[in-house]
Amino acid sequence: MAIHPDYPLPDVDDPIMKPFWDGTLAHKLMMQREPATKKVHWPPKPMYWKGGGQLEWFEAGGRGEVFTYVVAYAPFLPALEHLLPHIMVIVQLDEGARIVGYMKNCTPEEMSFGMRVRVVFEDLTDRVTLPVWEPDR
Repeated sequence: MAIHPDYPLPDVDDPIMKPFWDGTLAHKLMMQREPATKKVHWPPKPMYWKGGGQLEWFEAGGRGEVFTYVVAYAPFLPALEHLLPHIMVIVQLDEGARIVGYMKNCTPEEMSFGMRVRVVFEDLTDRVTLPVWEPDR
């Protein structure tokens, strides 16, 4: 699928976010955590002031529940009009972190707080793959 020329794309070469975007390209949801406590950090950071400052990347399970959501019926950018109605979600991952995304394969009427969801991946370009969410049925 060709995307609209004004579709907003992430900077997949940003050094802090690169492991995340490399993971999505391989259809893996990569998250960052403290090695000692396993506490997950989102958004990623270059280092952490506790525990020697080291953080590690790991592949998350890709499941969680809808913490909150909003449904858009008008596009805030013309490049996103094909997504309408657009269901934006904050997903609380089973690992504890909350991540923003949007729903696929779900209507606004089917949405609910606490709905179980799983990550799926949408390949936008040869370098950009987005993690998006669908009901975990």
